[in-house]
Parts: sequence; structure tokens; C-alpha cells
Amino acid sequence: MLAKLIAILFILIGIAGLVLPVAPGILMIALGVLLLFYREKHEEINRVVNEKAPILIADFYNNFIHGIILPRHYIGVDWPWVKKQILRTEKMNPYNKNERAETIRLALDECMRKARSLSMPKHTFIEKKITALKDDSIEIEGGIKFYTKKTILFIRGASHLVLFLVTIGDGIEKEASLLTLDKDPLKGYLLDRIGSFAVESLADKLEKRLRKDYALNKKSVSSRFSPGYCDWPIEERFKMAKVIDFSKIGVSLSEGRMMVPKKSILAIVVVSG
Repeated sequence: MLAKLIAILFILIGIAGLVLPVAPGILMIALGVLLLFYREKHEEINRVVNEKAPILIADFYNNFIHGIILPRHYIGVDWPWVKKQILRTEKMNPYNKNERAETIRLALDECMRKARSLSMPKHTFIEKKITALKDDSIEIEGGIKFYTKKTILFIRGASHLVLFLVTIGDGIEKEASLLTLDKDPLKGYLLDRIGSFAVESLADKLEKRLRKDYALNKKSVSSRFSPGYCDWPIEERFKMAKVIDFSKIGVSLSEGRMMVPKKSILAIVVVSG
């Protein structure tokens, strides 16, 4: 209901704006119509706004309107967090005013906007009962066994595993490669880094969502674990692929055990209580 009221308000403001500058009025009407009739098309709306709209309109949309359009249980990328991580890990001071810093800051802003338009966040997960737990393996319903010793320490007493997969698609990694080939390595590097943090953010958001949902039934959810970390062999990704339908969100595994698209995360969380 709130979204509809705001949509109608935008349309009215837009019509009033036509008396003054034409372009702002048309944009406001367009935003109102999109909010009113195409809420389920938020991914397409997001892409168009970030590609075509003036930067002030895009910023307003990203910082406020996007949250109204989103479905109630939408799980997406936390873009402000992504930008903070880039600034922190790359030791970029946003308040530095020299020419080099300004060039990097403008490149980062452009890449952040491009990443928003190219990202296609998707997720899938499935709960499986733990049927056997040994010193070096976990068996879940369906007869699938995962072999790891260190992870067992965190699983004792648990009843279920949730296996999940998230991806932001291949748009960002393809564009980053093109920028690098077009001799714009700075933007290519920044866009690739943004993509890496974006998929981490998506995995974090899904993990928090699972923790919140299970808490309603007085159950706890662990932090996530992924094949390839600690002593859990990366080859176990192939076993997980037998449990989760990767194709459901457009992900696959290469013969070399790599995720395709690369900006994807495969993991488990443990459910206790």
C-alpha cells in the first residue's frame, strides 16, 4: 500500500514538474508508473535506472526507492557495504583531494553504478537431515557423504545442514575483462573487486535470512562453511551439485571444479536446536 501511495505521489509531482523543466517531470512520472505497475520487475528497473538515469536520480533510486520496489523477502546485495569494503581494502581515502585520488574516486563511483546495473543476484538452498556423523565425515539424507575432520567440531549436536548457492551472474566479470582488454585496467580491476564483495554480501544476506527464519522455531544457525576451506576438499563441490540444482539459478561447475559464473558462492550452514 505504501509503495502505491508513493507511486501516485511521484506521478503527481512529475505532472506538476512538467510545468517547469520537462525532463525531471517525465522521469518522476516514469518512476511512479514503474512503482505502481511493475514492482515484480525490480531487477529490470534497477538495470535501466542505473544505466540511463542522471546520476542524481540514480542515487535517489538506489538509496531510497529501490527498497520500496523490492519484494518483501528479497535477498540482494548490500551495495553501501560493498563500497565501504572497497575503500577499506584498497586503502582509498574518500576525503583525499589530490588529482590521483579524485581520478580513482570517480572511477569507483562509475564502476559501482555499472555493477548495480550488471548484477543479477539469485540464490537457492535446500535443507537436509544429518543421518550419520563420524570423526571424518558427515552423511546426509540421500546417502551423500562429505569428508572433513575440522568442520566436524562445529557440527556435533546438529540435526540438519542447509546447503546454499548464491550468484550475481556473469555480467560484472565479463565487463571487467572487457575493460581490462580495452586498456582501462583501473576500472577493470575495481569492477572485478566490486563483484567479489557483492557476492560475499549476497551470501551474508542469505545466511542472516536463514538465521532469522530458523530463530522463529528456536533453532540456531552456524556461520557458513565452503569446500576448499580448512580441510574440506574443493572436490566436494561435485557432491553438493548432486543435492542442489545449480541450473536453477544459472550456475554450473567446470571440470576443474570452478564455479561458472565465477562470482558465485557454494556453502553449508549447520542447524541446531
